[in-house]
Amino acid sequence: MNRDDLEFSVTYSYYLEKMNYRLLTRIDKLITLTLIVLGFSVFAKFSNMFVFGAVVAVLSVLQLVYQFAQEAGASKEQMRHYRSLMVNMKNIGDEELRQRFAKIQDSDSMPWQSLEDAAYNRTLIALGHTASLTKLSAKDSVLSWFAGDLPKS
Repeated sequence: MNRDDLEFSVTYSYYLEKMNYRLLTRIDKLITLTLIVLGFSVFAKFSNMFVFGAVVAVLSVLQLVYQFAQEAGASKEQMRHYRSLMVNMKNIGDEELRQRFAKIQDSDSMPWQSLEDAAYNRTLIALGHTASLTKLSAKDSVLSWFAGDLPKS
């Protein structure tokens, strides 16, 4: 891997972790807000307790099983490491950059694959290579928008 490839990979990893962090944080906050609103619905006269209870149960299981907040925390930590490496990569040699990148990669989170093309496009834009942007599917566009970054040239 040459220097340009390394710099691209570091930048791509940063944007992928950043988008994953934002997406998972927003999902967790949306579920939490919905649970709070549904919790207050017990005071409403028109409420259907069974439906509200079922929705609360499903959302609680989703939060417990997928642990969006914990995964977001892991992505945030990786994002910080990659950002630090991005800031310093112009001042370090190729071999040191390769070693630091490999060490950081060992702790990568598992970002959603739907964010990969958007992170790729954001990296191309950040590095000034807008001629080869990938066309995002509708699903990828919505998810990247919800993740706070719908890259367009």
